[in-house]
Amino acid sequence: MNLRRSALAAVLAASMPAAAAAQCGEGGLDPCPVDAPRWVGELTSLSANALLGGVTAGVIRWVRGGEFADGFAAGALGGVVVYGGKRIAAERFDGAGLLGREVAAVGASMSRNAADDMGLLERLVLPLGPVRIEVRPGEASPVRARLDALAAIWTAYGVVERELTLDWGQSFSAGSPVFRTAGKVLRTGGDTLHAAGLARSGVIIVADVPAYGEVFLDRALAHERVHIIQGDQLFLLWTDPLEEVLMRTVPTTNAFGRYVDVGVSTDVLRLFAGLFPDHAGRPWELESTFLAR
Repeated sequence: MNLRRSALAAVLAASMPAAAAAQCGEGGLDPCPVDAPRWVGELTSLSANALLGGVTAGVIRWVRGGEFADGFAAGALGGVVVYGGKRIAAERFDGAGLLGREVAAVGASMSRNAADDMGLLERLVLPLGPVRIEVRPGEASPVRARLDALAAIWTAYGVVERELTLDWGQSFSAGSPVFRTAGKVLRTGGDTLHAAGLARSGVIIVADVPAYGEVFLDRALAHERVHIIQGDQLFLLWTDPLEEVLMRTVPTTNAFGRYVDVGVSTDVLRLFAGLFPDHAGRPWELESTFLAR
């Protein structure tokens, strides 16, 4: 399999470019597009996550006949917890990605529960690699696992692709599969800039280019770990509710939905990418860049 021809939109370039998209570099390699005091960025991220969780939960609850304000308040609280998970995932200690991903998943579950008029911790959806574990304390069958189909496909692709190597240590630390190239950078299908890393459907691919240096690569990994959480967040708040509607509309899909999620949240972000021609200026890129800097 040749990575340059992959239909999965990850293309390896043969030489190192002058800049790598989406991560802040050292010594002018790739300067940050964000020039603001740290407290401004942190407050912006916290507020945006609270607003996303609150508005989503409030609107869904209102559409279903409930009170927008009740859904908004509880959903916003969940959004604050999601921000905390992203903040942890961007740190550099071992296990930061796994811990941050699970904390953020608790927050996203809180927002989703608020939308569904449930207790804030009545249902938790915890992602671990290409699997989501749903926990409902107090029920006869409190734990159920579902496979994220696209995450499984990307994981299998990374395993069979000869130009990628699974990094077991970073995978355990991130709570999601992490693959490394061998001295080559990445170019995503819809962008002309090269990148030190990319995240697709719960899977991270990072360019292991020695010239970047360890500090830069650590930042690239932290950046992509935040992207993984953004995908988890959008799955619980947006795409999974739509999947549930589809399951109810098409009864033959019910059995499939019990064990498998489609997991298209990354592709939802890519649909919005056209609204922001500047890759580095996209809201989700700004958040990942700032938290990981």
